[in-house]
Amino acid sequence: MGEQLGQDPQILREQEYADDGHLDVRRRTHQLYTVDPVDFGQWTLERLVWQGDERVLDVGCGPGDLLREMARQHQGWGALIGLDFSAGMIAKASGLARDLPVRFFVGDAQSLSFPDASFEVVLARHMLYHVPDIGQAVAEAARVLGPSGRFLTVTNSAHTMADYTAFRRSAAAHLPGVVEPELASGRFSLENAPAWLEPHFREIETHILRGTLRFPSAQPFVDYFASARAMSMQPGHSEAEWQAVLEYVSAQVEAVIARQGHFDVGKVTGAVVGVKKG
Repeated sequence: MGEQLGQDPQILREQEYADDGHLDVRRRTHQLYTVDPVDFGQWTLERLVWQGDERVLDVGCGPGDLLREMARQHQGWGALIGLDFSAGMIAKASGLARDLPVRFFVGDAQSLSFPDASFEVVLARHMLYHVPDIGQAVAEAARVLGPSGRFLTVTNSAHTMADYTAFRRSAAAHLPGVVEPELASGRFSLENAPAWLEPHFREIETHILRGTLRFPSAQPFVDYFASARAMSMQPGHSEAEWQAVLEYVSAQVEAVIARQGHFDVGKVTGAVVGVKKG
């Protein structure tokens, strides 16, 4: 059921990603509580060698942070275009980029509204695991790339944040309304991404970035947990059921912190890069 919630377009579009509120909680958590944090956007871009005049499509661009930063750093791009299935995300992205040479559109990764060979680089960051037909989305990325165009996709290891998953599993076992956790990234992970890319791409490389979230108190972890409510709880659950879940998670984390002074969650994320065949 957890996997199905992570693929349900209505839940994703209307609840989880209606705007960038939930995403921003997770982003700020990683920024504030990662031990030895890395600028992940910059790390991602450094997985490619850039000429500086590429036409770039960011599929699942969210509020457009990465494209805006690219536009600020360099003015010679052939094109910077962001696409997201959430109208709320695109409205936010367009508003923030009003004075920058970036364009944003609402669209579907499984049916890109661009001609063949429109881009030199396609990005798909932390989003393919939500797409119902991953193979079709990868094929579309290949279609809109020109000869030797490069596809860079960001995802997590299927084994990332095991402690977070354990808390969800424990909550599901003890409380009504919580779905048994199936991390969405398991559908498209660092481990299986090369197999998804292989039909359309060559010279596939996987780049891994390991890190640790360290929580000195329970509330930041609870906030992170709460940001995925739409994918953690059965549709139609009550507010009382949700509050009971948050109280349970908070108590469990506080118990760990009382024993060892902090609560650590290991994470493994990264990028997979391929060059278009043909």
